[in-house]
Amino acid sequence: MKDPENPDQPVAAKGTGSFAEFLHSWRYFLWLLALVLIAALLLAEENWRGEWAWDGYKKQMAEHGDRIELSAVIPPRVPDDQNFAMTPFLAPLFDFLPGTQNWPGKRVAGNMNSFATFYDAAARDLNLPKTNRFSSWLKNRTDLPAWLVAFKIAADKEAHKQPSVVRSAGGTPRFQIPTNNPAHNAFESSQTNYSAAAAAQVVLDMLSETDPIFDELQSASKLPSCRFNLDYEHEDPAAILLPHLSVVKHLCQILELRVAAKLALAQTDQAFQDVELSLYLTDGVRSEPFIISHLVRMACLSLALQPFAEGIHHWSDAQLRTFEDHFSQFDFCLDARRALKSERVWSSAIIDYVRGAPNKLDVLNGYLSGQNAGFTLGAVLLGVTPSGWFDLEKLNCCRLLDDNVLPTFDPQARRISPRASRAGEAQVSKRTSGSMSGLYFRHLFFSRFLLPSESGLAQKAGLAQTGADCASLACALELYCREFGRLPERLDELAPRFIAKIPHDVISGGPLHYRTADDGQYVLYSEGWNEVDDHGIIAKTAQRGEGEAVPSGDWVWRLP
Repeated sequence: MKDPENPDQPVAAKGTGSFAEFLHSWRYFLWLLALVLIAALLLAEENWRGEWAWDGYKKQMAEHGDRIELSAVIPPRVPDDQNFAMTPFLAPLFDFLPGTQNWPGKRVAGNMNSFATFYDAAARDLNLPKTNRFSSWLKNRTDLPAWLVAFKIAADKEAHKQPSVVRSAGGTPRFQIPTNNPAHNAFESSQTNYSAAAAAQVVLDMLSETDPIFDELQSASKLPSCRFNLDYEHEDPAAILLPHLSVVKHLCQILELRVAAKLALAQTDQAFQDVELSLYLTDGVRSEPFIISHLVRMACLSLALQPFAEGIHHWSDAQLRTFEDHFSQFDFCLDARRALKSERVWSSAIIDYVRGAPNKLDVLNGYLSGQNAGFTLGAVLLGVTPSGWFDLEKLNCCRLLDDNVLPTFDPQARRISPRASRAGEAQVSKRTSGSMSGLYFRHLFFSRFLLPSESGLAQKAGLAQTGADCASLACALELYCREFGRLPERLDELAPRFIAKIPHDVISGGPLHYRTADDGQYVLYSEGWNEVDDHGIIAKTAQRGEGEAVPSGDWVWRLP
């Protein structure tokens, strides 16, 4: 057929375009469809790979008795009538409004922080000597006269601000020091020359505002269990409040001073009860699946060791046996490893929380605040992140901890290895270095800020365990000396009569170093974190970089 206006050109048949022209007109749609299919396949593959790998890891851990589930690490509930933590003073700590972590008012927090107003004020004014926290647990004997002066300053300040605080409604002094107490004039005037015994009575008078609380806690400590009822089911695992930890440590700090004052007044039995209460508080958070809880335990043990050591020559034989049994039960190597295993569970729970959060970027910004993370992929990328990516993040986070952090602790041999700790920390740092964007694609994004820096935990666990072991040996040495009138030449002379088993150095695995001193005392020590025998020298802690501690010297037990 020809075009009538142009007879030389044939007319194309209507509706008979070429297939090539069809593909040409649809090519952009086909390319888009192909890209969508490829993306869907990659997404499905990532989801399948992540879920398969994570499920395999959980099954492997379960076969070794380590369930990666919150129910496996949360301590079981305890009936209120058997729970030390439900005593009236402590129970309000977790008396939140239903479905929240908010107290009904500020009264609860205020009571927790103001039950020892004079102690707190005196402690702020008193320039207390610091122990080298990387080398020893003990300092010089408690300076009770210095505390008296601090209490006087605190009382004078409060009298000017709030006269009712130091005086009763009738106008009489709230803390009336008996006139037959030699420290009476010292407290009422600028006199500062008085004995430790006289100062001790003033200290106890000033601490009397805490007596009802400690009487309550002493009675509650007879209960068989202690379980602080944290909101373990809170939607954001990283936001679970732990208000009890500062309260427990605060109580142990006050008990440390109470014991020193009671020992100065020869109130040995009452001082013994206070040390036992301090040890009870130390163990009160043992079942908690948080590293911070165990760090507080270690700090509380150190607070209990000081007054115990000050009274070593005053405790009865039965009291020494009780202390020895208590100290021998501490196993910070096992507890620290258990806390680290719990971190696997909490890290996984945090990642799952982020996965389900509608505002992922806001949540991450909260977690990364102060980390200088430099994460700039933005909400769009997080919004399309496949579910399997989160599973692979959990897997890598757990494996990094398994391979590089947990080997520091050997609970069977009761050893803590500084070398393994340093090597593991270096490896974790290497694996999690680089830009956050790069870590995102290597499935190590969360590992950067969720993995704990375990060197501090390992070092403090080793120091705490050595302190407990030395305290246990101190009881046996005191009992030996009372019977034979002298110290033993070697530690193995103590077992099994004065101690069931001689504890070994948790760092070296060998025996703790022991020698008698010229003053009739003795020195016990571990080689410490530097794994070098510095012959019992408590070296100063040097500083490197921005506050990073470089521990040196030995971990030394020397009676104050």
